[in-house]
Amino acid sequence: MYYPKQVLAGFCAGLLSRAGVGAQDAAQIADVLTEADARGVYSHGVVRVEGYMACVQSGGIRPNAVHTVVAEGPGFARIDAGQGLGIPVSLEATELAIRKAKQTGIALVTVFNSHHHGACGHYTLMCARQGLIGLAMSTGDIIMAATGSAESSIGNNPFSYAVPAGAYGEICYDVAMSTVAAGKIAMAADEGRSIPLGWLLDPDGNPTTDPGQQAKGGPLVPFGGYKGYGLSLMVETLAGMLSGGALLKDIHAWNKDPEHSGNVGHCFAVIDPALVSPGIDIAARAEHVIAELKASRRAPGVDRICFPGELEQEKLAISLARGIALPPASEHALARAAALVGLTFDAQALACGSENRRF
Repeated sequence: MYYPKQVLAGFCAGLLSRAGVGAQDAAQIADVLTEADARGVYSHGVVRVEGYMACVQSGGIRPNAVHTVVAEGPGFARIDAGQGLGIPVSLEATELAIRKAKQTGIALVTVFNSHHHGACGHYTLMCARQGLIGLAMSTGDIIMAATGSAESSIGNNPFSYAVPAGAYGEICYDVAMSTVAAGKIAMAADEGRSIPLGWLLDPDGNPTTDPGQQAKGGPLVPFGGYKGYGLSLMVETLAGMLSGGALLKDIHAWNKDPEHSGNVGHCFAVIDPALVSPGIDIAARAEHVIAELKASRRAPGVDRICFPGELEQEKLAISLARGIALPPASEHALARAAALVGLTFDAQALACGSENRRF
């Protein structure tokens, strides 16, 4: 079943508004989440609406929080999100970093007192689409084992960078520091699928193929062993320590402890190549690099060599043309989200493009 992006976003915005989120914030959140689904990043798409609504309804998230700039200079700023939703403040922070970078060449904006902000790649793509280089990262509650640990001890702390790439669009690398995002494991559990070894440990620290062990306290596994762990600590430094947000065990899980504020930290860095390296065409150089990579001799059985973000670009084009194909776990989550505010998720009506929804 395929859902028109605008209709799906309108439905999600309506659910959020019904839960108490202001109209502008609800629209922004819905747009960011449906964009993730349109790019095939289902773990950070509309499947998250239910959790956001639960946090708002239980008081852990202030739905219309005031964002306050508590420190600022020509090339930096620090924002208190006021225990609000992560997506609206992250959009604001990215836009501020872009404006500053266009004046100073490089800008850094940190955020604290926030919550889950969706896919980091959304914010770096905002930069790359304006000819800038963007970096984004966020802390999170401890759901990943530090290398050698048998228990959750650090967040999987996502990171993204994006670079304008001319004819190729944008290079966009967007990853969590765990082997896969927690949302992918939760979706596997919802759909009754097993997972590969190397994604998750059980509560005793043993590798498992059962995604249900995550809900029992099993920690995620860092990708590349100590390498993913080390990068996660980097994000903890910039998005957590530097922002003034909570660290490690002091971060509340927005989807497990909805009645408490998470105090998550974010960090956004933007570089304007035109100011930092005048005369250098970064997009043209990125085109050259991608072309050379794609021309590499392929391994047996490999049809093509892709650059980071290429498959998501292709998925986005397909989704915009024919609609977003949601996995069952996302549809299940939307049905539960609708039930939270006394509504029904009518998949057929949405797929047919019906916008006659009353909220």
